[in-house]
Amino acid sequence: MKALKSLTLVFYLLCLSLAAEAELEAYPNDIPVTPNQTEAYNFEILSTLGYIDQSGRLIVDIIEGYKLHLALSVDTLEGQPVNGLSPAFDLIGTSELIPPGESTPFTSTDESGMLRFGVIAGNQGMDRLTVTFGENSATIHINIIGLKVNAMPEVPDLVDGLNWDQLMQTRLNLIDDKVHVNFPASITARDGDVVKVSGFMMPMNSSLRQSHFLLTSSPPHCFFDIPGGPSGVIEVFSEEGIEASWNPIILEGKLELVHSPSMGIIYRLHQTQIME
Repeated sequence: MKALKSLTLVFYLLCLSLAAEAELEAYPNDIPVTPNQTEAYNFEILSTLGYIDQSGRLIVDIIEGYKLHLALSVDTLEGQPVNGLSPAFDLIGTSELIPPGESTPFTSTDESGMLRFGVIAGNQGMDRLTVTFGENSATIHINIIGLKVNAMPEVPDLVDGLNWDQLMQTRLNLIDDKVHVNFPASITARDGDVVKVSGFMMPMNSSLRQSHFLLTSSPPHCFFDIPGGPSGVIEVFSEEGIEASWNPIILEGKLELVHSPSMGIIYRLHQTQIME
């Protein structure tokens, strides 16, 4: 009886192996390959907002200070995904690259040949991002629309405050499925201090006075797409509550740095009051 069970198990495993081989033969283009610097690939930057202009350039429109989600797609000329490819990035302009590994766990293409990254839009103008690997190259032009052009108010710089150009120097990295935050020394030194910040209110409910809300670096347009990413938002707590407004506001409160964020928040402001 034991011999029969063993023979049955061997036959079952053999069938599984043959089925797996048959599936690979039926779908050969699904098998990922390792990268080769000398190979030519189907090499493309993907964006849901992108379009091709009359000159054949890939263009994406974005407002100053907003985060742009992008992905690199790499396949062989036969259509097989390239897994483990680590490209080089060259960003020309005032925008800031969010490299792979900062907002996603991968620093190279995955088994589907995809690598996700992002850009935080800089000042009004046309920036250019080129991604390369060996002789392979893909370029996207980032058309940055100014807040003034779009009739949007701008956040004022505070001479004696903590401004967004400082706050957005913080970097996040995903290591072993955990978010690690690297605050610059200038920000770490302010942890626990009472600071002034300016920004736009993103309400958390429909109340006229908000006791818990988000302060963003640019005017919010969608709750699921916060301008500037994690370093472009502050979670605010106010005991008295602050009247909701679409205009820029100046706040004063006690700064807390969140070193182990679980909800994507790395800055908090407590005991907050609005500055007139």
